[in-house]
Amino acid sequence: MKYYYQIEGDLRNNIGDVLQGMVAKNFLPTNALVVNREAMAEIDAAEPGLLVANGWYMHSFDKFPPPENIQPVYVSVHIAQSELLSNRKVRDHFKKHAPIGCRDAKTLKLFLGWGIPAYYSSCLTITTAKRAPINTTGKGEVLLVDNIDHPIPEKVKQKLEGLLGTSMVRVSHDPPDVSGTIQEFMQKSEPHMNSLLERYCRAALVVTTKIHCALPCLGMGANVMLIHPNPSDPRLATVAEFLDIVSYEEVLAADSFSKPVVNLAALTKKKEFLSSIVTKSVAMGGNVMQSPDTAELQKIKQRASLMARLYRMGVKAACTSGLANEQMKRVFSERALEHINS
Repeated sequence: MKYYYQIEGDLRNNIGDVLQGMVAKNFLPTNALVVNREAMAEIDAAEPGLLVANGWYMHSFDKFPPPENIQPVYVSVHIAQSELLSNRKVRDHFKKHAPIGCRDAKTLKLFLGWGIPAYYSSCLTITTAKRAPINTTGKGEVLLVDNIDHPIPEKVKQKLEGLLGTSMVRVSHDPPDVSGTIQEFMQKSEPHMNSLLERYCRAALVVTTKIHCALPCLGMGANVMLIHPNPSDPRLATVAEFLDIVSYEEVLAADSFSKPVVNLAALTKKKEFLSSIVTKSVAMGGNVMQSPDTAELQKIKQRASLMARLYRMGVKAACTSGLANEQMKRVFSERALEHINS
């Protein structure tokens, strides 16, 4: 059997996406291969394979799903465009490999609304192993980590520096070199990501807008603070269950600095849960959630199936009766609603 992990292979605008592949790779044999998440149908299917299929889905749907003899372990999945599931072939693929582990509530409700068993898994990046001893002195670099899609305003940076009494070092989450094949890109990006992770461990504080900076920091035990213009953004919920998110307005209005408290009990429990699912799945060559080996996992599978039936009934009833609200229409696109009874 071959083993695969995936990264975003085309746009390459966020080094955090490389990290998502790296944490999956950590559970796989040393000969695991990287594949392009935008072209999973092109995975070499000459022999059976297992793919740890976590991450962000996706820019283009043309080359999805993967071949039949590739066993995907869907965990920590985020669906960015609900239109992905308007395709019957895609829905059938996900149903075959359900239950699907979702990293956010919106994705979970999308799968359940289509009658696809799913459960909340959180994000696999919280299993990131520390790269250096954690700074417990409160001295050293204070890092400000952002990138082109979420630049931190200068006035927020200046206010934080005033509250902390020290200057901050700006660190970009943009990849340093996006050239080459996907394999070449990964070979260059992985050492760079490792160096960032080591730096985060040694930092007195990491202040970031990036989910995939905050989550690995939490997983490693690094000192981290997530700030954001909109802390209620549903995409941030996977961080908020472990760490309070601070708004820009709160920073600007603050008179003193308080480091957010981490919910270590919840974090430890979720790390162990995710690690167990992926480790067992790799060992058995398929998704352990389809053949649960403990009462806890069996209960999750049963609940996922029940909730899929209930949500599906609710969506169909709302759509056929004309009671579907605007939120439902945004999640289930107009094209999707046309196929709601398929």
